[in-house]
Amino acid sequence: MDTLDQKLLNELQSQGFQKSPILASRLGIGERTIRRRISAMINKGLIKVVAVPNPVLLGYKGWAKIGISVASGASSSIARKLVGYSSIYFVANSIGKFDFIIAVHFDSIEKLARFVNSELSKIKGVIRTETDILISPRKYYNFSWPAPFAKKGAYRDDYIGADLSNIYKVDDIDLEILDILMQDGLTRPAVIKSRLGMVEGTIRNHLKEMAKHEVFKLEVVPNPKALEYEVWATIGVVVADRTAHEVAEEIAVNPAVYLASVSLGNFNVIISARFRSIDLLTQFINVELARVNGIALVKPFLHTKPLKYHGINWLLPEATSSEKTIET
Repeated sequence: MDTLDQKLLNELQSQGFQKSPILASRLGIGERTIRRRISAMINKGLIKVVAVPNPVLLGYKGWAKIGISVASGASSSIARKLVGYSSIYFVANSIGKFDFIIAVHFDSIEKLARFVNSELSKIKGVIRTETDILISPRKYYNFSWPAPFAKKGAYRDDYIGADLSNIYKVDDIDLEILDILMQDGLTRPAVIKSRLGMVEGTIRNHLKEMAKHEVFKLEVVPNPKALEYEVWATIGVVVADRTAHEVAEEIAVNPAVYLASVSLGNFNVIISARFRSIDLLTQFINVELARVNGIALVKPFLHTKPLKYHGINWLLPEATSSEKTIET
């Protein structure tokens, strides 16, 4: 990748996937050059364009980040099991306290609890897990939601969330289309039509309505193997003398942050971010987060190897002989 590719990628990552005329106007680059460069990056496997669903609109109430510690020699076999769960939309190897960090979404807390206690904990080789529930997301890629408003009363943090009773209702056809776009966001309606056996006009109408109501947005995800400079991290934040909502809102404006949410568990706020180098991650933690009033503790979990993100499954290594023994 040269300087122009990097400039284009930075724009696509921070603003989401955009049409060539918009990018040409923002960057002062010809439309043909932009189309050629993006196509080349996709064809070389450097980036992938995927649909990222709106987790609030889709009703994910059991949204969480989970740290997993595993037995020696079990890493590869467990990784293959984790990426197979449809409710796990992110899997990464991690350095430090946990061997894996995963992100999940369920439509209820009960289903989340059942998954953690009855499925995840029973995978052979899993030693322990820690769950942080995301209770009030403020930012997820280019989605953003206002903070819950404070109700007058005796408690400082007595918040009421937004009224979601009149929002767009996603139906089964929408979900089928989303499943395809989460694997390849640039899939054309004619291709979706052939895969689902529907009239193309129906597909286009559903796409139009979903775009209008921001059911999903097209995002550019770099291949962490091809772009080795990328540093991904989940960061837990403990807050004191300030509300977690205020801290999450202040952190969310940073362009490197693609997830910011108030949470329940070991941390008051959970954020996820990507950086072009470990030095930029260090600067973010030691300088930028240090400027945010109310932060008492910051705990980063560095992802050494992202393995899954929504419809993207990056190549996994074959099981070692010791792991095959554990699996059997």
